[in-house]
Amino acid sequence: MLSKIFSGIRVAIKYFVMYLTMLVPRSYKICVFGAWLGERFADNSKQLFLEAQRYKGLRAVWITKDEKTAKEVSKLGFEVYKWGTFKAVWIQLRAKYAVVSNGISDLEHTFLGRAIIINLWHGVPLKKVCYDNKYEKDWNSPKQKFRDMLINVPLGNMYYIATSKIFINIYQSAFRVSKYQVLCLGQPRCDIFFKKGNKRKYFPQKNIILYCPTHRKEGKEKINISKLFDLDRLEAYLSKYDFYFVVKKHFYHRNETEDFRAYPHIIDVTKKDIDIQRLIMETKAMVTDYSSIYIDYLLLDLPLLFYCYDYEKYLAQDRELYFKYEDVTPGLKARNFDELLKELVLFAENGSEYAREERERVKNLFYCKRGQGIVGDDIIKMMLKKEFGYKRICRES
Repeated sequence: MLSKIFSGIRVAIKYFVMYLTMLVPRSYKICVFGAWLGERFADNSKQLFLEAQRYKGLRAVWITKDEKTAKEVSKLGFEVYKWGTFKAVWIQLRAKYAVVSNGISDLEHTFLGRAIIINLWHGVPLKKVCYDNKYEKDWNSPKQKFRDMLINVPLGNMYYIATSKIFINIYQSAFRVSKYQVLCLGQPRCDIFFKKGNKRKYFPQKNIILYCPTHRKEGKEKINISKLFDLDRLEAYLSKYDFYFVVKKHFYHRNETEDFRAYPHIIDVTKKDIDIQRLIMETKAMVTDYSSIYIDYLLLDLPLLFYCYDYEKYLAQDRELYFKYEDVTPGLKARNFDELLKELVLFAENGSEYAREERERVKNLFYCKRGQGIVGDDIIKMMLKKEFGYKRICRES
């Protein structure tokens, strides 16, 4: 009973402080950045943060709770502060802009009252997310509605960056925001695809097929590669065609380990600190399931293969999709390993021509013209011109 009382007091103090922070003068020249609940230097926030360093009119500061992340950003020569420190609290109180990739918990949102929050999100949503995801929580409970009402006053000045007009209504529903709060520009994390001079960093001498499965129940249900694949037959295929099969599971599965030492062409990098955008640039093809990472991959015009071994179970127990799966997945769909192996052989024989026309159609569905190029500069220039905060419509330039 006492624990509930103390918990309630802490929450009340948190909201009281959040409302007080609305009184602090904020500077349009300061922007704080965070990602993945403050635990990682990654994703759209990272790319926009790096691009912001080139603009003298904007002070870009990374906020993190992770010591390793703090050292990484500091080593790059950029400004970074740890959660809970005086400098982190003060810079968040002064910043007019706050950039996140997941949500307000990427930063210490208690200190962001009246800030302009720009949510870049962490992928183009194929799966239903946030308020549209009925499996996550009861979004319409009285407690949840009361919380949303309280937060909306100090933190309601939030904008979401989508990739095409098709996502305007989806974002309105998923995040319960107005149409003017959704801007169609694209994902800064994909800017790297269009910049010259990028060298291979992880596998310079190898032909890579990347396997990126999405999470199962936020990581609570283990993804067991040795049960999903016939590893002996997979290794024989990889050896024959001179490929390496690199496994990169979702962040929620980062602590899972499997022993692939008997299979020299199968490499698990799930636990390694790898920039996924740089990694996929080194690949020849991608195998995935319901992960939105394949939508990023469309911008590279490389073959996609889909291994949807648990399709019915996934839709019934884990997530619903915004689109009919067959309509937006350009490539053959394998329901078991035998079908997947046939698909892999077909790719090996046809190379980059594998399902190319379908890939182009889906790419143009998911990306406006502007989103098929560098977009980070546009977002930063909008910040410098103080364009956020005014009603806008989807930009298709």
